[in-house]
Amino acid sequence: MVNVRQSWSRLQHHAQQVALRAGDRHIRLAVTGLSGAGKTAFVTALVNQLTLGYDKLPLFSVAREQRLIGVKRVMQPDLNIASFDYQGGIAQLTAEPPKWPSSTRNISELRLALRYLPTKGLRAKLVDSATLYLDIIDYPGEWLLDLPMLQLDFVQWSTQVNAAATKYQSSDKYDDFINSVNQLRLTDVADEQVLADISKRYQALLLDLVHQHGFYQAQPGRMLLPGELDGAPILSFFPLMTVSEQQIIEASKADKNSYFKVLQHRYQEYVQQVVKPFYRDHFCHFDRQVVLVDCLGGLNRGKDQFMDMTSALEHILESFQFGQNNLLKRLFSPKIDKLLFAASKVDHISRDQQANLLQLLGNMLKAGQQHARFDGCVVETMAISAIKASRHGTVNTASGPCEVVQGRVLDSGRPVTIFPGEVPTHLPDTSFWQGQGFDFPSFAPPIATNQLFGQIRMDHLLEFILGDKLL
Repeated sequence: MVNVRQSWSRLQHHAQQVALRAGDRHIRLAVTGLSGAGKTAFVTALVNQLTLGYDKLPLFSVAREQRLIGVKRVMQPDLNIASFDYQGGIAQLTAEPPKWPSSTRNISELRLALRYLPTKGLRAKLVDSATLYLDIIDYPGEWLLDLPMLQLDFVQWSTQVNAAATKYQSSDKYDDFINSVNQLRLTDVADEQVLADISKRYQALLLDLVHQHGFYQAQPGRMLLPGELDGAPILSFFPLMTVSEQQIIEASKADKNSYFKVLQHRYQEYVQQVVKPFYRDHFCHFDRQVVLVDCLGGLNRGKDQFMDMTSALEHILESFQFGQNNLLKRLFSPKIDKLLFAASKVDHISRDQQANLLQLLGNMLKAGQQHARFDGCVVETMAISAIKASRHGTVNTASGPCEVVQGRVLDSGRPVTIFPGEVPTHLPDTSFWQGQGFDFPSFAPPIATNQLFGQIRMDHLLEFILGDKLL
């Protein structure tokens, strides 16, 4: 009887979702980006502004025209996905002293119901008001880094990792890992403890590259945030860097219990059991996508790190499903039909540099935008701040008026007034890096006077993402 009830409940839930999608009253918005781009703060701010401050969003047409009756959080549709901790984020932002919300560590979701007055189509003639259901899905940026693995087998993946050996060699953990790999006889029968030990050395290398050296691309991403997979054999694998092609050919003929065959099998299982389900169950069902990019953080970290960030974004974009949605596609094979690249933390630079930041983002992502547009996706770039942590002003200098930024230093909370520096409009070349040292600040959250936070261009963002669905 219990199984029958559960089946009936799932059937009702599925029928409800089909009805919503058929009526174009449901949008699944994914928020993504690499580590440090501010995904959790962005989602918290988005909910905050829609539920408490939509009357202060002049570029959001449904709000400007006073057609937005109200927005509230309602029960999410996916009961097996953690709920986004909005109240926890607000509690951190309004604490004394305020803190930025904790980083995303797992997939989470929330649903908002936007009740509005329709103006076009049959709906405007038949009903006084309508409701758009907005599902916002947040998930770790580290998981994104695994999507390109769907297109690679174990040997191809090892070759690709080895091609970036210079990056790995910048860590003092590299030699320890490589020496342990070089001591392996790939044709010998695998020892579980040996595999676990070398995998931990590789994990230590990845963590050091990301957290100490500021790089972005690290596969498998679950080694950075293993969650429930911590200690599981499915994560006990590593790339065969510095291994020759001849060694690979010989190892491929070995017994299935050999080191090579076990590593190959675990890689395949990781792709099939971890990466593919995430792609199949979540990634393929997004309608619209926001990609947050911390260009300023990348510039601070240096040339190699900045180029690594650009390369990571390009590889991720290759995995997106783009294309214009119609009724049948929305029901059975939805694709991303609107894509927004948002340069986050624009409040950390002076106003006269914001156009430069936007131009830099466009040049960073030119290839990805062309790919998306080719497949029929509407692409936009913006420079935003989900939660404004600074004030802009002008000071008089010997050279004349100078745009400055006032905020509180993240680590100490000390107030500062600074000119953060010039943002390049194009991808910097080698000579530019040699003569320019970037030092864009990290600001602490604003001291909250209420639960509504300032923002920059979030109304423009909402209009792009939702405006066409609220007519």
